[in-house]
Amino acid sequence: MAYETLEQYQKAYVDYKTVLQIDCGIQIANDSINRITRILMDLDGPSWREKLSPIPSVPTSVQLRAWRPTAGMPPDQVGDSSNHHQPGTTDEKMFKTLKEEGNQCVKDKNYKDALSKYSECLKINNKECAIYTNRALCYLKLCRFEEAKQDCDQALQIDNGNVKACYRRALAHKGLKNYQESLNDLNKVLLLDSDIVEAKMELEEVTRFLSIKDNTASFSKEKERRKIEIQEVNEGCEEPERASEEVSTGCLAPEKGNTSNGPEYSGKLLVTKPNNAYEFGQVINALSTRKDKRACAHLLAITEPKDLPMLLSNKLEGDVFLLLIQALKINLIDKDPSLVYQHLLYLSKAERFKMMLTLISKDQKEQIEQLFDDLSDTPSKHFTLEDAQALKRQYEL
Repeated sequence: MAYETLEQYQKAYVDYKTVLQIDCGIQIANDSINRITRILMDLDGPSWREKLSPIPSVPTSVQLRAWRPTAGMPPDQVGDSSNHHQPGTTDEKMFKTLKEEGNQCVKDKNYKDALSKYSECLKINNKECAIYTNRALCYLKLCRFEEAKQDCDQALQIDNGNVKACYRRALAHKGLKNYQESLNDLNKVLLLDSDIVEAKMELEEVTRFLSIKDNTASFSKEKERRKIEIQEVNEGCEEPERASEEVSTGCLAPEKGNTSNGPEYSGKLLVTKPNNAYEFGQVINALSTRKDKRACAHLLAITEPKDLPMLLSNKLEGDVFLLLIQALKINLIDKDPSLVYQHLLYLSKAERFKMMLTLISKDQKEQIEQLFDDLSDTPSKHFTLEDAQALKRQYEL
């Protein structure tokens, strides 16, 4: 807490992480980790983890102090101290053995036996985040999405910033066809770590599912069967090696409006006018993943420029910033230079705008300069050459 007060955030992060190894149930440490993660992402960008000092390993003997027996003893054990389960050296060895056996079962794709091992682990120690996320993985592989969601909920109660639990809960919601909830979790994953490619791909797919669902509401709601591969995020609590087995399930397919073997996509996302920052974020993240400049230009054409700072909120990232510039330059400058000027004006008022200017490359700066050159060469009754040049200076550092 002293390091955080002194704004030495990297040292504070390491110490908070060390605390959570001793007792991952300390809420103030979890909250601080989430807060500092956002600060470090703003300060150091996507590679902020590379600048951290090594996080020390806490001996198991110290971790034992934070162990708690599973709540809720059976009625016939109340008052019988001989039957009360207290953690100790034997429990520690048994827990480690069961966990290792469960991990091996996952590597062998024996998910049912892995479930049993992890469940036994939780009877000894129900406060270790990795056991819940590992068991959630098994539930996902077995298409038991509700149980997977519940385990992720438990993990997030222990560590609210656990990326793995959040990502797997998104997959569970997707399997349950709770696409909106899945989007919520995927956006949280990308907020915690914007480099997770799997989350970006899932966000694009779930956004597409929502669009299909909206567009086929009048069609029959028959389920489809298709194969999906559950891809894992190598982040957060320790867990067994990823298993990339395909899972056959109808639960993850969108509702169909045709008789094909699955949803057919034209290659274009349905882009409608967003009503709030959340909806705008969903669409722009999907377009950024696809690098779809034409669709982004359409989004800007139907969006009021004055609303842009509110819609971007504090989520403006480098790839989104570049996509907006390219969409304005390639698809809108010739059609509506006044709209381009207005969007550039209000984009400069967005939160994190100045930070984006410090992160862009020389080539990207040249693209911005070319856009302003084109804008200055295009006559308009809505802005003067002096207006364009003054705005250009806002984009220069």
